[in-house]
Parts: sequence; structure tokens; C-alpha cells
Amino acid sequence: MKLKNKISRRDFLKVSSLAFSSLLAPPIIKPISEFLDDTPNIIILVFDAWSANHMQMYGYPRLTMPNLEQFAQKATVFHKHYSAGTFTVPGTASLLTGLYPWSHRALNLGYSGIIKEHAAHQAFALLEDTHSIYGYSQNRYADVFLNQSEKYLNTHISSGEFSLERRYLYNWPLFKNDANMVLESFAENIFQFGYGRDASLFFGSAFRLWKLRERVINTYQYDDLYPLGIPDSTEQFLLSDLADGLISILDGLEKPSFVYLHVYPPHDPYRPAKKFFGEFSKGWQPKKKPIHPLAEEKAPFGDLVKQGQYYDEFLLSWDEELKRFLEYLEYSGLFENSYIMFTSDHGELFERGEIGHDTPLIFENLIHVPLIISKPGQIEREDVNAYTSSLDVVPTLAAWAGKPIPTWVEGKLLPGFGGIEDPERSIFAMDAKQNSSFAPLTQATISLTRMKHRLTYYNYPGNQHFEFYDLSEDPDELEDLYPTMPSVAKRMRDELLQKLSEVNRKYEN
Repeated sequence: MKLKNKISRRDFLKVSSLAFSSLLAPPIIKPISEFLDDTPNIIILVFDAWSANHMQMYGYPRLTMPNLEQFAQKATVFHKHYSAGTFTVPGTASLLTGLYPWSHRALNLGYSGIIKEHAAHQAFALLEDTHSIYGYSQNRYADVFLNQSEKYLNTHISSGEFSLERRYLYNWPLFKNDANMVLESFAENIFQFGYGRDASLFFGSAFRLWKLRERVINTYQYDDLYPLGIPDSTEQFLLSDLADGLISILDGLEKPSFVYLHVYPPHDPYRPAKKFFGEFSKGWQPKKKPIHPLAEEKAPFGDLVKQGQYYDEFLLSWDEELKRFLEYLEYSGLFENSYIMFTSDHGELFERGEIGHDTPLIFENLIHVPLIISKPGQIEREDVNAYTSSLDVVPTLAAWAGKPIPTWVEGKLLPGFGGIEDPERSIFAMDAKQNSSFAPLTQATISLTRMKHRLTYYNYPGNQHFEFYDLSEDPDELEDLYPTMPSVAKRMRDELLQKLSEVNRKYEN
């Protein structure tokens, strides 16, 4: 699709010379659009695979995102915010629905989406009568939910809109009404990734050769910008083009608008820009932790350190481009008239033998994600230390739009935005990618975080066990206290098993 009223690079560069430090001053440039009423815009930016434990303001030794941390100085920062899922599909679905994965049932690495029972129980449907709805996801697995919500979107930006290449046929206008089916059948099988009897001998090979040629040309043209290769969401892209693209989406918004922007960085492959490549090669090094028995990759410690370094440098590279986007929010007037949220669908692991998030393990780095929210015109930082969940986003969106909290949500209104802090709140997270979406949860990892403790249940055929950690005394989760059976561990075990029995009951027959 072609976006209307794109801001030109030349015009933007004229204005971007404004110092980012001027964020605390009132805009000196007339806003792009006239605001018709007092209903605020809502702008959500999801950075895929972004771990809170890799940001200095959450206690990390490295300064990976200086520009975003500067923005956070006049925003509300949540310090104990957790994703309900450990990878894109369940994590994004929970963020958009306010439901745990055991309810929305988007469990697997595929394209089935949210179950029919809850298909209309999500943010886009909630706000369709009060806001113009814009949706963009660079991650095809998250774009599934935008396709599923197409009837609620005023504008659905193609996942490849800001890429150097287009590898996904489902984005073509011809397939607009059957995007998810085309993504799974044509793109994944017949044309580009298919193997076996369902793959096309001619079309698949021809398509891959065509795209290989395109990639070779891109690599030759941009080789000097990215030492480890061009950033790649399966479609190659430049970080600068992505930042410009986000700006173009916001340029000339109707008022009020709800804008959901889900970008790929810092998801793997971690491809830092040349300017920051090697920035963290010296100095602080992470603590070595034992390889977990259920770790699938079992990578050596040296590989974990190196990939963690590239991840941090990729964050720093993305933050450099994000600076222009943050400046744009200020001079366009959107900062004064919008709720602006930065968060993630899940975190990332570089420990216990695992790199990334394709793992049955659940530890802090994988589910502790950033949540930074700027209220319209906010000029002072506020900090929230209560436990919160990605499920809390939807009820909070409802409050911002002047709507009652939906009855279907399993989350709560965020503290600082009308919600009440609950020091005894239970926060669940889970991974069930091996489990059928329509069967009891018998192959899953479920964690319960409550009052500075975490209980994790690994429930797989041949391997069923609990782990229990005291997060206040042991934030690195190195000492499993479950064998000593503290009384709090027993109570949390009973709570978790009772919840599991409750959610399984519906699917047992």
C-alpha cells in the first residue's frame, strides 16, 4: 500500500536538527494536524524480543538505549512488567486481548490466530468506534493477528512496506481476503520455504533463485553498513528505512487514532550497524550459569556471551535510528496529545545454554519486558514497582478511551493509570508451543511469579518437575529451593496446579 502524506526525508532532516534535549520544552512547530476533540491518540510500539534486563534503567550494566532512556525521564516506567508468553505468538496475542494463552489459545508457532470464541475480544475491536485504527507488524507471526482483525482496521500497513525486498505473497492485494491461508500454504510451502511433496519443484526453485539474486544485490549495495549482514525479518531491511517508515505512518494521522506498530528489532539475527559493532566487546561480561537439563541448544558459554554482545549492539543501533522518531513525536505535537507506549511481546535468553527464545525454559530475561508509557504532555518521570502483566494493556486502553473495562479480560488496570497496586498479585507466563491449541495443557511450561518468588512447572512426558526461586535474594535464579519445600513454594504449587486443572477442564473431553 502507499501511505498518504509521507513526510519527505529532506523536510524531516530540516526539523530533526532540533536537539533531542528540547523534549521538555513546548513544541515550536505547529502540529501536523488539527486535533478535533479531546480524545487522545494511543500509540503502541512493540519491539520484538526486547528484554528489560538489557536496559540500564532496569539495572543492566550496559547503556544500550540512551535515547529511549532519555525519553523515559518524562514517562511512567514499570519495573516489574511481565509478558504472558515466551515467544511472538502467545506474547502478542495476550498483549492484544488481555487474556492468558490458555484462554486465547494462540499457542503454537503458526498462523491459526486467536480462537473464534475470543476473536472479537481484542484491542482493535475495542477501540474501533472511538479511534481510527492503524496496524503494522514487521513480524509475520504477529501480522497474523492484524489479518484476523482486518475488519476493525482503517489502515493495515503491509509487513514488507519498509523492506528492501518482498518475499511474502500474502501481502499482495490479490490475496488480501485470505492472507493467513496464503501465508501458510503458498509462502511457507509451494513457493519459498516448502520441502517435501507439497513443495513446487518449479515455482519454489524459481522463486528462491529470484529472491537470492535480490539478496545478493542488496548485500553488495549495503555491505559496508552492517558487518554481520543486513537486518533480516526474512525480508531484508535497513534500520534507517524502518524508522522513516514509522514516522511516515504517524504523519497526518486522523484524530483520534489508535496506532499499533510491531517492529522486528532487536529480534535475531542480531545485526548491529558498523558504527556500533564491537562497542561492547570489552568491559563487563555476564555471569556464567549452568546449562539447564531442558535446554535445547546447549550452546557453550562463549557463544552466549558473543551473541549477547551482538544483541546489545543491535539495540544500540536501533536506538540511534529511534532518536529521529522520538524527535518527531515532539515537534509534530503528538507528544502533547497522545498516550505513547513502548513494550515487547517477550524477552531473550543468553544463558543456561539457550540463545534467543525458542526454548521450553522460563527465566527472568525471557519474560521480564520493558513498559514505558508517556501520558499526554507528561514532563516528569514516574516509577511503578508493582507486578504488572501484558494482560493489563487492554483494560488500560479501555480506560484511556473512556470505556468500561471489558468483562472478558484477565488483566487489570495499570497502576498509575487508575489501577490499584496489589502486592500479593499472581502473574503467570507460559510456553506451550508443543501442545495442541485444542487439548489440555500436558506439554507446557508454566511459571507463577508472586511476592518476589517464582515457581516454574515443567510439564512434559517423561519430565515433570518444579523449580522455585527467591527473586529478592537470588535475582539470577541460580539456587533452586524447591527440594527444600518452603511453605510459600507449596502454596504457590497448589495455586498453579489448581489453575491448570481449571483451564484444562474445558478441553478434557
